[in-house]
Amino acid sequence: MKRIALISIIILASVTAFAQNLQVRDFRIARDIEKSANGKFSTTHSSMKPYRTTPQTEISDSIVPMSDFVAYKLQNDNIYLNIQPVYELGGSYNFARKNDFRIAETAGAIIDFSLKGKLNINYMLTETYGYKKRVSLHEQLAELKPYNFDKIWDFYNDKNLARGFFMEQTFNINYTPVEFFSVEIGNGKHFYGDGRRSLLQSDICGNYPYLKVESEFLNFKYSCMWSVLGYLPNVRFIYDPDYPYMNAISHWDSRKFNATHYLDCRIGKHVNVGLFESVMSSRFLSFEYFNPVIFFRPVEFSMGSNENALMGMNIKVSFSQKNCIYGQFILDDVIVGQLMNDIKHRLSSSYTSQYGWFANKWGIQGGIKFFDMFKVKGLDCFVEGNIVRPYVYSHSQQELTYTHELKPLAHPLGANFVEALGGISYFNDIIECALEMSYAIVGCDSSFNSHFGQNVFYPSMDAYMPSQNNIPVSSYYNVLLQGIRTNVATVKFDIAYYPLKNKALSVFAEIAMRYNSNELRKDKYLGVCVGVRSRLIK
Repeated sequence: MKRIALISIIILASVTAFAQNLQVRDFRIARDIEKSANGKFSTTHSSMKPYRTTPQTEISDSIVPMSDFVAYKLQNDNIYLNIQPVYELGGSYNFARKNDFRIAETAGAIIDFSLKGKLNINYMLTETYGYKKRVSLHEQLAELKPYNFDKIWDFYNDKNLARGFFMEQTFNINYTPVEFFSVEIGNGKHFYGDGRRSLLQSDICGNYPYLKVESEFLNFKYSCMWSVLGYLPNVRFIYDPDYPYMNAISHWDSRKFNATHYLDCRIGKHVNVGLFESVMSSRFLSFEYFNPVIFFRPVEFSMGSNENALMGMNIKVSFSQKNCIYGQFILDDVIVGQLMNDIKHRLSSSYTSQYGWFANKWGIQGGIKFFDMFKVKGLDCFVEGNIVRPYVYSHSQQELTYTHELKPLAHPLGANFVEALGGISYFNDIIECALEMSYAIVGCDSSFNSHFGQNVFYPSMDAYMPSQNNIPVSSYYNVLLQGIRTNVATVKFDIAYYPLKNKALSVFAEIAMRYNSNELRKDKYLGVCVGVRSRLIK
């Protein structure tokens, strides 16, 4: 096995060619990189994010250089150094709840450093202070939404005011000894896919430490990543994916380990196919998992281990540089015979044999994107649908679920849902605006004594396990959207205006509406937020 791993690394290091350096934070540069990937002769692999590029890159004339609005800049043939402030000050009001007014202020800095294009360092530190009306402990726990929050707030109560503090560090050190091979270590997050959501791995969770090796050759780009994640034992979330409640939060220092492979291949002029695999382990990964060219399932079975392994595929078909269709398929676990029983049940209502095995766990995505619609530069649109069966991403052991601390690693709704979403956006030199809408039906738990498959944090098994103290699930007759059907609708409109020529500072306004309803509860949110911010803090 060691010899195979060594040979694999040598093969990867013997082929051609990429020169990517600093991480892209500006959404305009990322958007144009993604658009350029649709070209007939493009070598860009758009499904692997975050993107990296050279400090001088300007994909189109609509993009300002990365060095705009710097506090300090040094650049010559060997060294590039850019130190830049980031900031945000905003206030929000929730019209659906009385006296719910909040203020948040964020300040920080970005440091980008490159030495001869081989050693590249990206660092971002932000500190955020938030203020809101004093609330009860019960309401504070409700603020910790694993499916719908950006930051974990540590609120503490004053006499009439709750104050919160949040600090985040994002960094990576990338070494590219040759153009086709790079090694990176850092603290951040990653996204695999071409859609608004990812069923493979997304960036909705918090940062985590990782080691990543990448190589690009011919029409292929290959990534191997090993990361350290956190989990929260003894946490239960029930029926409402937007306002879950917890009966315990403990052991924040509990750790698990994840290894991920992703291979993206450009086929012809219009098609990209990506193959994904991931394994979650409660112990430090064995040497076999550090082999960069393997399939985890055979290794898992050969070791007799009980790790949580997933496989998936991403596909994109570009019709022109203006539009593309994309899709994903995730396979957590399946038995073909049981899957055929499910198909027979769907095709015939008279089918009475066993169907709906709980471990038939899969999800599917499909979508379409348009760039520069109607020949209007900067006018983009997307439409997307996602379906994920019950119990996907969960595991018989809670510590091996496909999650990181308080959030799923893939889709924010977890599992057992059907979702449709879409959006339209426009930007030019002085203005940005975007409208996004989504509607989902989610099958949620009804109480602490039920587990219908949406809660990806909870262990799933059709028998009682004393070590997990789990709720046994039904072996058969599990169907999509089982449980308490919850309707989740969201609408969000953002607009930003850049008063300065360098486009670094924006004045923004956001209007958001969210509505959740089921037979047990209804929740509404209608909020407005206004403020100023740096363009790189989005």
